[in-house]
Amino acid sequence: MSFHLVNLAWDNDLPHSQKIVLLALSHLANQTTGMCSPSVRLLSHMCGLSHSGARSNLKHLAKRGLVELVALDGENGYRVKVGAKV
Repeated sequence: MSFHLVNLAWDNDLPHSQKIVLLALSHLANQTTGMCSPSVRLLSHMCGLSHSGARSNLKHLAKRGLVELVALDGENGYRVKVGAKV
């Protein structure tokens, strides 16, 4: 859990559904690496979104450079990049 990443996520001007997904990822991320690997099912549950809604918002966040999709042991993982200069 990273309070630092969550605080940085709040500062992004995003539509509400993208912001809640970014906040959820930031909450789950390792503070040092920004890495987390929640399932789409968990994200959709945490954010009150459908599975397709969670996936769609993940894609939008990746396009904005705020989240990077990475492979972790054959599973999807995410690197939260809210503090990175893009």
